[in-house]
Amino acid sequence: MVDQVFRGGEYVIEQADLVLSTGKHVGLKAGSILNLTIFEDIHQFALTGQIMIQDALNLGSYGPIIGQEYLLLKIRTPTIYEEDGIIDYSENGLMITSVDMREDVGNGVQATILSFVSREFVVNQRTRVNRTLTGSYSDIVTQMLRKDLNSKKKLHIESSSENKKIIAPNIEPYDVIKLALKEGVSKDDSDPTYLFFENTRGFNYRTLGNLYKGLPVINYTKSVAGTKFLNNGAYDIMANMSNIESYTIASSPDIIYNTTTGVYGSKLIVHDIVSKSYDTYTYNYIDNFSKERHIDNTLLPLSGPLLNALPIIPTGENIASFPSRQFLKPTTGRDKDLSVQDEFYQSTFTSNTPHRSLQRRASSIHMLETSLQVTLEVLGNTLIGVGDIVECNIPHTATFKSADNNTDFDALYSGRFLIKKLRHDFNQSNNQHKITMNLCKDNLIDSLYSPQDNFEPISSKPAKTINTDDNIGL
Repeated sequence: MVDQVFRGGEYVIEQADLVLSTGKHVGLKAGSILNLTIFEDIHQFALTGQIMIQDALNLGSYGPIIGQEYLLLKIRTPTIYEEDGIIDYSENGLMITSVDMREDVGNGVQATILSFVSREFVVNQRTRVNRTLTGSYSDIVTQMLRKDLNSKKKLHIESSSENKKIIAPNIEPYDVIKLALKEGVSKDDSDPTYLFFENTRGFNYRTLGNLYKGLPVINYTKSVAGTKFLNNGAYDIMANMSNIESYTIASSPDIIYNTTTGVYGSKLIVHDIVSKSYDTYTYNYIDNFSKERHIDNTLLPLSGPLLNALPIIPTGENIASFPSRQFLKPTTGRDKDLSVQDEFYQSTFTSNTPHRSLQRRASSIHMLETSLQVTLEVLGNTLIGVGDIVECNIPHTATFKSADNNTDFDALYSGRFLIKKLRHDFNQSNNQHKITMNLCKDNLIDSLYSPQDNFEPISSKPAKTINTDDNIGL
């Protein structure tokens, strides 16, 4: 068979083997797989998914299938042979964790749904780290994956600064990685917004700023499906693969959430119990915006914050002027070891430095939850993964268009977006691969106009208080 794409969303299953707990390999033929779903999430440490198979041998009981099986899987889009463009778990197998459903569908056939997860997630549940760890946080994350979880998968890692010494008190490897997320600061850009996640290309320990540097892997634009053709009249496969089949505006900024979580402003008190002193740090989202990396300001230095900087009260304060969330952190702790000193009698390990990471990280990571978000459904390909950058152009929807707003695309929901969540759906009945993805953007292309007299509305009438005790019995 010629390996070529005839229509968007086609895929090839090169391998799908179920390794039973008894050691027997069961090859799942293409016809026996009804549906396969893979989930990726920028906030999740592992891939998860489900596979539905039709079982004419009562394999669920005869095998048996009890949730201790391995799934060896290899899927690609036709004509794609690059390593990073193939979903390949043929060597680093996925772990079956449960049998979710078995149902008789007639003619002696059962439909069975199996849930699976990355192997490292299962290994993490039974592994404990109880030793001293030294090095940068990127070094420590590498140790967790390579040594404690025995992972052979590709690791995309951004180097972090500072030399740490951590005593892991009998905790799981992923708990150590959670610490590296909270306190890690990148070596090159002093960026504290580290994320750890797995996509189909491997594990990632990278900051938001590092992800934002990526070039868009595809440009998605809404058009009528099946209407794109080449000059010779042939079906334009690439144009239809970049078509938005459906979309939903999923989220926009929430000022209550952003205020309470410290997105707009926070106060940090760092105390030193040895010297009995403390320092106070105030974070202001608007003041710090140009100093931080956002999805567009790596290319457009004049991109604006995701709010209006107008004064909200007559004294001139804006919404970011109030540090509504407060943190209290020590400088001493597990990272300080004065017993190890260099020739200048200085500690070789870095003490706690929460002022370098805590407030800025809290703002950026929480902003992802209430940023500009859109959910797309598109024809799938195996090149795309969570953490990638895509161009997305949502159509401008309006009954009437003014002269200064006569555009094809929505002013907010267009341009570069980060893939935050992604779901692969492989439907064997029509050999169709579809992707549902959640995209987010944490800035505006241009700063908003900020009038100086548009204050929060409050009545000018005198306040009136009614004592209800006087009305008792009336």
